[in-house]
Amino acid sequence: MQRRPEFDSLRGVLLVLMTLTHLPTRLNVLSNQPFGFVSAAEGFVFLSAFLVGVVHAKKLGTSSPIAMVKSLWSRALKVYGYHVALLCFAFTIIAALGVAARRPAIHNLLGFFHQDPFTALWSSLFLLYCPPLLDILPLYVVLLLLTPAVMLGARKEGWSRVLGLSALIWVWAQVGLKRALYDLLVAIPVLPWPPLSIDLSGAFDLFAWQFLWVLGVWLGVSRATAPEHREPVSRRLLTGALVISVGFLLVRHLDVDLGAAAVLFDKWTLAPLRLVNFLAVALLASWLAPRVFRWLRPRVLEALGQASLPVFAVHVVLCLLSLSLLDENEDPLDYWDEFAVLVATFCSMYFVALRQRLAGRDMGPPSTS
Repeated sequence: MQRRPEFDSLRGVLLVLMTLTHLPTRLNVLSNQPFGFVSAAEGFVFLSAFLVGVVHAKKLGTSSPIAMVKSLWSRALKVYGYHVALLCFAFTIIAALGVAARRPAIHNLLGFFHQDPFTALWSSLFLLYCPPLLDILPLYVVLLLLTPAVMLGARKEGWSRVLGLSALIWVWAQVGLKRALYDLLVAIPVLPWPPLSIDLSGAFDLFAWQFLWVLGVWLGVSRATAPEHREPVSRRLLTGALVISVGFLLVRHLDVDLGAAAVLFDKWTLAPLRLVNFLAVALLASWLAPRVFRWLRPRVLEALGQASLPVFAVHVVLCLLSLSLLDENEDPLDYWDEFAVLVATFCSMYFVALRQRLAGRDMGPPSTS
């Protein structure tokens, strides 16, 4: 697929927002869900799935299903390799720095590793233990491994059935599928299940987030297989998306007390109103992004987006180092310290992006590289 600069730039925007959210600076208050109840994670998952659908729909049409499976699984293996490298860094350097500096943030991140290093190590390699900041790549790995079944199932049974099944699993996730499955597996004595709580398996609920992934793959396949049948988005639909987005934006930033309704906006289970909010923002972004980036053409964001997997990995490394070396609770950072952290972080990310470009490597999104 020919590279689309607006997609690369959009990934760059998402990387910047994600980095600002994870760094221990005052800007994380502004960068965390700035567009309502929508975070950079939803954008990454959906956009990556869309591109997977576009690329592999064409491959499936010109080659055998085995070739598509090999391609997707090899990419899953690449993402898994990055995940293992980040785990090694976290369990060695970051764990040692956290203990030496007595940082509560690192203790919270790697508490189970300090408690039971051996179990934490082998269970993390099997994606059963996923510490915070290290739980998004395992989600990508599993979704990539499942994508061939999704695409082949859609080719055989039709997308309506695949989407219906995915939506049913998402609904089940809202009422506790993950907890029920965890309790079932723990109750089976023959399984070598590690002594983990369900919270240690990662914040993202796979059974909920798979629906967003399947939606993205479906739209990507539709774009690749029938580009000439695309119809412009109606003004009525855009107006509705704008009203919904602005409404959720006001609720989010005016600190409206959600009360019992807060569960409908839960990020980790991709709750119903959060999903509606994201789809409305995504529709607006799909209409607006090509126009904005054709006019603006932000080269730095394009470079970050083209090398999003290694840049994402570097962002995790730098965020972990910041949390282990700096403690914003005990030693509040002044503005110059925060400025130095931000400059060092983004310069390092951009250096990695430029190095990837000069090396001429395949620089797709996390789910396709």
